[in-house]
Amino acid sequence: MKYLNLEKPDITLTAIVDEIAANQSEVIITRKGLPVARIVPYSIPDVTEKNYPLRGMPIKIAADFDEPMPELWDALGE
Repeated sequence: MKYLNLEKPDITLTAIVDEIAANQSEVIITRKGLPVARIVPYSIPDVTEKNYPLRGMPIKIAADFDEPMPELWDALGE
């Protein structure tokens, strides 16, 4: 993939990029009436589903969650 840095002021290109960012629309670049490129708005991928697969699911806590566990203390030697 090639990147284009807009440091040097090109008014036409800057205006096109501003319009794409504001409207979230795409622009087709043509040469001699034939489409040759497409400029689309950049979107950050949603990674929350990958990092948090259980998000939104109900949580069930057992009734004896906070009961003492003597067998655990015995296993730890305490």
